[in-house]
Amino acid sequence: MNILNWQDFIASRSTFPWSVSIGAFDGVHRGHQKLIGEVRSREPEARSAVITFRENPKRILHPHTYWGSISSLEQRLEVIQACGVQSCVLIDFSENFGTLSGALFLASLEAAGVGFIFVGPNFRCGYRMDTSAQKLIELAASLGMKASIVEPVLYAGHPISSSRIRNAVLEGRLAEASAMLGRPYTLELGTTWKVSGSFWKAEPGEGSLLPPEGRYAVGLEGTEESTGLRASVIGGAIVMDSDPHDSGKLTFFESVSREE
Repeated sequence: MNILNWQDFIASRSTFPWSVSIGAFDGVHRGHQKLIGEVRSREPEARSAVITFRENPKRILHPHTYWGSISSLEQRLEVIQACGVQSCVLIDFSENFGTLSGALFLASLEAAGVGFIFVGPNFRCGYRMDTSAQKLIELAASLGMKASIVEPVLYAGHPISSSRIRNAVLEGRLAEASAMLGRPYTLELGTTWKVSGSFWKAEPGEGSLLPPEGRYAVGLEGTEESTGLRASVIGGAIVMDSDPHDSGKLTFFESVSREE
């Protein structure tokens, strides 16, 4: 998968059309994966790309109400690549980019050679979220692009969203988070494991989500199912009583006991 920055993408002015989806893609959950599948449905007549942000804009714009990211940038790129998309365009969100209207943003996409856009029904973009999914369809058509709204994937009768998954992790409902993600919740660590007495301790990555304090069935990096390992979340850190072998990621499967 090719990684492009926003400035290079819009300056390329390709004559071969792009098929894209746009968004934060936090967690790259099952709904996101459906969007990417629609983007890829235009291959080979168009090149497929996901346009996303290096850092979630909500963390920059609303730091006091944003509780953390489901996945790091590295994790997002891994899952996006696994979905088979050809390119990923990364936007460095800034105050200047945040003041760009939806109409100007779409004009930049048209200039870059985007021919097809796929978004969810709740999509919004532009300064103060001035462009809804329906308005995007109208603006895209006026610029010669075709935009389509993709129906969400449902879980328990409601659309899967990053917010639902984030709340599920924060409340310790890991089976629900896993069902919506399409894989177990995996945390990227911000520090290496340090021995403290008979325990190993590590800190989560900056801006990452931790489930509530308690004890959990976990797996080390690359683990797909529970293998009997246990870890505790205590005071914002992760503590294990068996050697994690310098694993940089930890997968949470289920709660064993919770602190009340």
